[in-house]
Amino acid sequence: MPTRTHQVPRRILTAAEQRLLAHHPGTPGDHKHNLNTPFDRKTDRLLREGALEDVISLAEFAPARVAEAMIRNRLVLEHFHDHQAHDRLLALTWDALDPETRRRNRKRMLMMVQKMARKVLHAAQRYDGVVETMPYRFAADELEVDASIEKLLADAKVVRGRFVTASYSDFRVIERSRRPRAYAIMIDESRSMRGSKSVAAALVAAVLLLNLEPDDEYAVTGFAEEARVIRSMGQRLVRERTLQDILDMRPAGCTDIAAGLESGLRELNKVGTSQRIGILVSDGWLNTGHDPMSLVRQFQRLHVIELPGGDHKVCADIATAGRGVITLVRDLSQVPVAVRQCLAA
Repeated sequence: MPTRTHQVPRRILTAAEQRLLAHHPGTPGDHKHNLNTPFDRKTDRLLREGALEDVISLAEFAPARVAEAMIRNRLVLEHFHDHQAHDRLLALTWDALDPETRRRNRKRMLMMVQKMARKVLHAAQRYDGVVETMPYRFAADELEVDASIEKLLADAKVVRGRFVTASYSDFRVIERSRRPRAYAIMIDESRSMRGSKSVAAALVAAVLLLNLEPDDEYAVTGFAEEARVIRSMGQRLVRERTLQDILDMRPAGCTDIAAGLESGLRELNKVGTSQRIGILVSDGWLNTGHDPMSLVRQFQRLHVIELPGGDHKVCADIATAGRGVITLVRDLSQVPVAVRQCLAA
């Protein structure tokens, strides 16, 4: 369900309306604006007509203002639940909707996020554990020649003057086990994460959870000016509860990346797993707190999933210093592949 990135059609917003919106882009809590402006009247009319594609065009330009119209027209919007455009509109405006509208659509959003996450096959696993010589079990593809010859000679039987091996298990192969891992997802919850970025953060968590092995651990933290723990390492929460807690976030405040990294390190240090990996989900818009680079270097590996609208250099510097990869996400459809790249690195 990718979001669209084209320019808003002129038939939706006139030049005069764009100038007006530039002065009043937010919600009533941010600016005192007149809800009877041409923009708001037009959004109300399009919603009542069921022209959701046109409303999506407006939401890409001003998601908070469109969210207000959706709240005013909540009952009207419920008639279009079966439209695919309805979910795309929810993704663009989710963080700006009121609690009641979110409550009515929470189950739908959870299903949408998990459906998108399941479309991605499991990431390629890194087998970096102990190397062992094992009987062939239809899995390994590297033959241990010397051990196989010894086994074949030891177990071979002579039948009518010929050596006959017992079975395929007489062959010896080289297998490398996979070491358990611990992941800490650190999600930016600052003001710059408004719009569909909050849904993207939930999708990152969903893809990771679907790719975890049974012996892996994970934690999820959020940060703006301060950090909070959404799911602590070792805590037994069902997947849906963790995703719901992420979807319930309300982006606000400045961005202290150092605070987010500190929370992730604390969670990773709770486990004795040798492989401890951080995944930072942010647009890189750093505007408060101290320099995070000293914390970055404390991670064994730190990957960055960069969301649009921020500072690419900050994200790239963090990934480089953290010996990780950086993946750029510009719409929701790119999130699952980005997470896979982090897991396979």
